[in-house]
Amino acid sequence: MHPLQTPAHLILILGLAFLLGQQKQIKNLLLLPFAVLAGFVFNHYSLLSWNTELILLVTALICGLLLVLRLNLPKPITIILLIFCGIILGLDSSPVMIPGLGTNSIISWRLGAAITINIAIVVLSLFAYFLNHYWNGIILRVAGSWIATSAIFVLTLLFAGKS
Repeated sequence: MHPLQTPAHLILILGLAFLLGQQKQIKNLLLLPFAVLAGFVFNHYSLLSWNTELILLVTALICGLLLVLRLNLPKPITIILLIFCGIILGLDSSPVMIPGLGTNSIISWRLGAAITINIAIVVLSLFAYFLNHYWNGIILRVAGSWIATSAIFVLTLLFAGKS
């Protein structure tokens, strides 16, 4: 499904965007659409057969915890996290396959999804950047705890359904 229609994707997008806004790493967001498109390529050719939803939720949990801790992360770590999140979002997203759907429609869907993810993260990162200055960043820390709690809750439901 589309990344903005899946709860696990939304949790990761919120966590990553708020973390990048808190870390003042908004300049690196140009790497995100390329990482998402790389994830789409990996998904299309089935190069990686991971449990991407589990990895996606654990990454969202890590982003939420980093938000709560408010550490000053080195720039290479945030770049690696940004690229990894983009690839995982691309791996876990795929267009609805309708018989007769042309290749151009699938390519357009993937480009649109990559652009939509990037726009959402840019807007949320700018929002978080400006919120970081109020009340010593408490608002972002509370949002980080909600993101971490949401990721844990969805992980719990994911594992409860398997037993």
